[in-house]
Amino acid sequence: MRCHRHGSRGGAAAKPHRPSGWRFGLRRSFAALCHSVRFRMLRPGWNASQSVDPGPGRDEAAFENHGAGDRHLCSALPGFVRMDRNFRHRLGRLAGIGGGLCSDDGGFASIVEKADPPGGRYLKADVLRYLFCLPRYHTNAVPWVRILTSAGHHVAVDVVETSVTENHALVSPNVMAPSALSRMIMRRRSSNIPNSPFSFPGVFSYWKRLQAEDPDVVIIRGVTRWFCRVAALCSILQGRRLVIYDQEDAKPSAWSGTWVRRAVFHGLGIPHFTSRLSPNLGPAKLGDAMSLPFGSPFEPARTEGLESRPLQWPPRILMVAKYRERKGHSLLLRALSAISSMPFSLTFCGEEATNADTAFCQALRREAQALGVADRLRFQNNIAHDDMISVFSVHDLLILPSRAEPAAVSPIEAAWAGCAVLMSRDSGTRYYMPEGAAFDFNPDDPQDIARAVARLIARPQDLGPARDACFARISSLASDDEILRLFETFGPGRARLHTRR
Repeated sequence: MRCHRHGSRGGAAAKPHRPSGWRFGLRRSFAALCHSVRFRMLRPGWNASQSVDPGPGRDEAAFENHGAGDRHLCSALPGFVRMDRNFRHRLGRLAGIGGGLCSDDGGFASIVEKADPPGGRYLKADVLRYLFCLPRYHTNAVPWVRILTSAGHHVAVDVVETSVTENHALVSPNVMAPSALSRMIMRRRSSNIPNSPFSFPGVFSYWKRLQAEDPDVVIIRGVTRWFCRVAALCSILQGRRLVIYDQEDAKPSAWSGTWVRRAVFHGLGIPHFTSRLSPNLGPAKLGDAMSLPFGSPFEPARTEGLESRPLQWPPRILMVAKYRERKGHSLLLRALSAISSMPFSLTFCGEEATNADTAFCQALRREAQALGVADRLRFQNNIAHDDMISVFSVHDLLILPSRAEPAAVSPIEAAWAGCAVLMSRDSGTRYYMPEGAAFDFNPDDPQDIARAVARLIARPQDLGPARDACFARISSLASDDEILRLFETFGPGRARLHTRR
């Protein structure tokens, strides 16, 4: 007896079984999309990141649309995507999402090499359009915006919420209203994570927003928040250069969540950079991210000479942080009470925007009174970020005892303004400061904090060299020129030219 399958008759060969239905079609489309994206981005001979002339006989349009074959990717996409009349043009630039930034050896050697190209050749006439997609316009992004706009590039910032102490002098962020689906999710799911992790605009509305802004480079703050996921999806489907920024270790442990996430995007040719610096200078490996440091938020003319200003005595100690328990205000008060025989004054500077902030400040005053240091404590709250240089310039030592701080920016700003800096040993920006126990402490141990502070404020001849060392370190790591070169490696060399004004 013959076995008949799928209606085969007599001796006819049985047809192979093929799954059917919308699930199979969706899987095939997604597989084709991933294969085409990876092929286009890692295609030999196409390196959209090189800032070189396309060569004689090749005009801008030819260079821009280099690499036919976008029809393969287009056929794998849903119909609504193909309706975009500019989509084929975008696909001509799809290789630029990450092409040339990730090499086959699993490192970022190519991007480091491009940061200092042979002969120092950069197309300085090229004006790039950068779009930052962030939970909020944190002050740690201000230096990057200042450096890019000073170089003539266009910068836009999309966020899900704003804060009263943000610096909007250079750019006003665009607040993305949550979609109906987002509002429904936020009603059902509460979160202790700040900056509305479940807030995101509608996909179609953000698709149009991205078309209107028309950025060359889209930089998203991680992929854990839904807004950043929507921005990443729209950027990839429109063929835009996508770069992911996080605040994790540059060289995470193998098979950790950060390592796996970066490895996956590395495989897709999408580069990662982090604001953290690595103490290990070995070659980059799979799962690593390029370090792109925070710079100075202040114009160089405003900080000129601050590193050599006269010391104040008794020394003036400053702490700049939000009024939250994990920032360590109470720990610092206890540490300073242990060395109260030494002369000093203390300033807390933060954002007092809610009743909880006010209650926190009142609790700190009561604690200072109980510890016997209330007469040395004062508060300076709600100072505009652009005016913070006037606060830093009248203090000598900044201390930040916060726990597990991913990207503390106040120590960097203070160092640029000529202050010595002491910070927690586990802070994400610890390596912006000089190495050694003289510049850090255990944030859970008030006695260790007191040890570090006492060493610097015992004599003027100790505090002065510490100020000089912090300024020398930050200026060697985070110069404007270095940061600009790294950002420009993300942009296509001659994908689009604008007239710099």
